[in-house]
Amino acid sequence: MERDEFIKSLGFGLALVCTGSCLSGCGSKGNDPKPDPNPNPNPNPGGNNNTASVNLASQLMAIGDQAIVNGVLFFRIATGNSTASFVATESVCPHQGGGLVWKQAQNRVQCQLHFSEYATNGTVIQGPQNTTGNTRTLKIYATAISGTTLTATIA
Repeated sequence: MERDEFIKSLGFGLALVCTGSCLSGCGSKGNDPKPDPNPNPNPNPGGNNNTASVNLASQLMAIGDQAIVNGVLFFRIATGNSTASFVATESVCPHQGGGLVWKQAQNRVQCQLHFSEYATNGTVIQGPQNTTGNTRTLKIYATAISGTTLTATIA
């Protein structure tokens, strides 16, 4: 094999390898695992498919505290252990599934993906930033307290 032929074949082989690597990196969206919309693991799973519960003796003890259980974001907005002191809403943003967090200082729920913001009653304060599309009102779940257990009914 001549030197020119060797260099040409080497270049062609290298191009094939690079192309294969690029294409496999792109992959098909249908087979890729979906990213976890809630990157914060749930340390306290509770409830069933229709409810989610937190223990007020160990969680949500201070104003601004929050917990995610069974797809529900619970947060405390006032002192006392009445249902009016707590809000329970869906834990993922309806826009594109980003994780939601309670921002006590701003008195609003915020999406960590595109920074949509919602009031405690679920209404949209600000839509998604730096993206196209809209968002809808957050689902707010009815809550009940029994002893030290706060339960949200997921409807």
